Amino acid sequence: MKTYKLLLASVPLLLSSHANAELYNVKLVFIDDTTFTGTFDYDPTTQEINNLQGKLDDVLMGNIEEIKYQLDAQSDGQGGITAHAYALETTDIETNPPINNNVMVAINFNATDPTLGATDESQLAYMDCSAGALMGNTCMYYLAWHTPVVPMAGGRGLLSQTITLANGGDTTSSYDCLFTWAENNYPDLFSPAAASKTLSPYYYRYFSTQNVYLGVNTNDNHVYYLDADNILSDVGSLSKWLPLAGCE
Repeated sequence: MKTYKLLLASVPLLLSSHANAELYNVKLVFIDDTTFTGTFDYDPTTQEINNLQGKLDDVLMGNIEEIKYQLDAQSDGQGGITAHAYALETTDIETNPPINNNVMVAINFNATDPTLGATDESQLAYMDCSAGALMGNTCMYYLAWHTPVVPMAGGRGLLSQTITLANGGDTTSSYDCLFTWAENNYPDLFSPAAASKTLSPYYYRYFSTQNVYLGVNTNDNHVYYLDADNILSDVGSLSKWLPLAGCE
């Protein structure tokens, strides 16, 4: 029987810049009641943000779009960071007329501690140029620097952003929730139910029936699967899997 050390040996060395990355939840409510709910990984030591993604609910138009691709992030010059994520894998997005069906969300937060909130609220923004959000050639949007700031009146007129550590900082409960979800929903792949173990930097479960491992690398916050043939697969970031499993 192979040991989990084989998984450790087969994982490529990870950049030290990911060593302190933590998973955060973010909720943005714009003045037209459009809401973005998502997650991201952030390392306050290196001030590096990755995997910003989630869903934009364009309340006035009744349109929900998935935000998948974080394509840029930079300092706001005020001690904070602004990051943009998109529905399509391109930063190209325009209104009047729209050039594609792209959707964009921008968040902003204190670089020392994201939970302290935005350092420049004017950076908070969204544009929804998907087919379900168009009014003729006009996209739905909130852009503080644009006139008008929004294209259509409505909503409560309040702007807010809330950022919290996932599960209040208790990361292992998130991992266990994900593992249990996998056991319950995919028993043919993960059985019998197993106890979690730690072999730094991994938190994992071993499933004896299939002779496979499911684990989280706490250096890069990615989920790994080692099959019975000792083939390792990086199956994606926690920020992708936790919302899917209902473990935010």
